[in-house]
Amino acid sequence: MENIFQIRYNEKLDRLEMPKDTILQKIERKIAKHKFISLAIGMFLVLSSINFYLIYSFMKILENSFL
Repeated sequence: MENIFQIRYNEKLDRLEMPKDTILQKIERKIAKHKFISLAIGMFLVLSSINFYLIYSFMKILENSFL
């Protein structure tokens, strides 16, 4: 029953306590709530990083061809 409601009893303070959310749990909840925006931002980051890598590789090829 304790795991369902996630309430714990603190014997020192003699009261019930709810555990605080961590930063990761808050971020996970935001991502789950805004799936489309999270997907769009994720795809933008992935495709941008691939693009920068391809530009970097192309510049390296150009530098080697002039030597």
